[in-house]
Amino acid sequence: MTPIGYHAAGNVPLPAITEKDLAELPVGRLLAHSMSLVIRQIGMTPMSLRPEVVRGLDEVRAALFGYWVLHYHGSNAITGFCEEMPHRVVDADFFTLLNQSLERLGDDELLALVRDWQAELARATALLEQEDREPGKAAEDWERPARLLALLDPETMRALDVRYRAGDPASLDRVSRYIREHAEAVFTVVK
Repeated sequence: MTPIGYHAAGNVPLPAITEKDLAELPVGRLLAHSMSLVIRQIGMTPMSLRPEVVRGLDEVRAALFGYWVLHYHGSNAITGFCEEMPHRVVDADFFTLLNQSLERLGDDELLALVRDWQAELARATALLEQEDREPGKAAEDWERPARLLALLDPETMRALDVRYRAGDPASLDRVSRYIREHAEAVFTVVK
């Protein structure tokens, strides 16, 4: 059994936070601080083993990590996320993590948006697969993300971006509450 105040992987001490900071830190800083151990662990792990690190996260850290990835790389909304992280847009494991994360966080509004985004990606994927069946048009694996993104409907993506930006404050409030409710799982809380 891992002692309270330690992370299960190697008994690494959890980041410390004062009760005052836990109560008062702006949500962006609170989220970053709650993810600091996970980000450090992932950064010190070879790329090929990083999926294992993510799969090994407990329920609280997994919920926060899925949200963190979208929030951190979605500073320019969903379109910006697609541009910054095209390899994640074609990664089914990412969407599994993200959907599970949002379900655990109780963020139904953002979950609905992500499912609409996935529907648009599925529509574009079907078009890409149709193109691939045409002689001489098959995409190489490295080309797929860029070709897929080029097939996304700009109007649909703009609407997703508007929804994402409009819902962001409420979403951040929900994640803030979740972090504070589960503080002992991600921090060593000190007076």
